[in-house]
Amino acid sequence: MIKKNNIQNLPWGLLFISLFFVNTSTQAQTLDFGVFGGGVYYLGDINPDLHFASSQFAFGGLVRYNYRDRWGFRGGINIGKLKADDADFYQIDAFRYYAIDPDLQDPDIVYYASSNRGLNFETDLTEISFLVELNFFPYFVGSKKNTWTPYIFAGAAMYLYNPHPIGQPEISFRELGTEGQGFTDHPPPYGNTAFAIPFGIGMKFSLGKNVGLGLEWGMRKTFNDYIDDISSTYYMDLYGFNAEKGVYYTPDRANPSMIISQPITDEVYYSDPTFSHKKGEKRGNEYNNDWYSFYGVTLTFKINLNKDDGCRDFSRDSYY
Repeated sequence: MIKKNNIQNLPWGLLFISLFFVNTSTQAQTLDFGVFGGGVYYLGDINPDLHFASSQFAFGGLVRYNYRDRWGFRGGINIGKLKADDADFYQIDAFRYYAIDPDLQDPDIVYYASSNRGLNFETDLTEISFLVELNFFPYFVGSKKNTWTPYIFAGAAMYLYNPHPIGQPEISFRELGTEGQGFTDHPPPYGNTAFAIPFGIGMKFSLGKNVGLGLEWGMRKTFNDYIDDISSTYYMDLYGFNAEKGVYYTPDRANPSMIISQPITDEVYYSDPTFSHKKGEKRGNEYNNDWYSFYGVTLTFKINLNKDDGCRDFSRDSYY
C-alpha cells in the first residue's frame, strides 16, 4: 500500500531528480513549448471498464526540458470535462452480468445492472502535472536520422473537480452530501482537489528543425472514489414517490412501522432519483477508486539552450 505522505512527496522527489540531470551536463539541452489537444474520459462506478466511452474534448499546454536524447522532464496543465450517465451504460452492464448470473440473484451484480439507479454526473477537470519521459530510441527534434521514437512517461499530478448533475452546474453534489456525508456513521465530505499518478505511452515525431509532434495516451490513478460522487451506500429508506403530488414515501422516524410522505428535496432526489432503495443498499463500489485518462496530440516548438550538439552520435544527420 502506498502511504499518503509518500504520494505527496513524490513531486518533490521527481523535481530533485530532474534538477540533478539538468546540472550534470551542459550539452544537448533544449526546451519544448507546446500545446495539447484531444480527449478525456473517466472509469468508475458508472463506467467500470469501457475505455474512451463518453469522451469529452480536452486541451492544455506544456513545457518540456530535454536532457540529451533519452529523457524529458515536463510540466503541464490539462483542462477538460468528465461526464457519464447510467442511462448510457446500464444495458451493457446488464447484458454482461446476465451472462455470469442469468437470474441476477447476486445483490452485488444487481447494483451493476444499474437501470434502477438513474445516476449521472459531470465535472470540469483541471490537472497540473509533472512528468518524466523516457524515449525508447535516441531522439531530438531536428534530426534527419532518428525522426521518431516511442516513449513512456510517469509522474505526479494534482487535479481540481466538483461533480454536479449533467447540465446543472449550479447544483453541487458535494454540498448536498448524496451519501450522507457529514452525518454520524457516514463518510466525511470530500474535497474538490486531489492527487493522482499519471502514466502512459506515446510516440514522438520530428517534423522539422524546431517542430515536434506527439501522440499519447495516459491513465491517471487516483486515490479518490468521488469524482463521480458515487462510492458506498444509500443513506435513506425510500419507498417510491408520487410525481403529481411532488412527494416521496419513507418510514416515519417516530414510528418506523408507518410510511409517511415527504416533499422532494434536492438532497433526496440526487441521492436516489428513482426513490427505490433502502438505507445500506449498495450505491457504488467503495473498494475501487475512480480513474481518468487524457489522450491526444501535442505540438511543440524547440528552443536550444546551447550551441553544442556534438555529443549526439547522429548530429551529422541533423538540420544544423
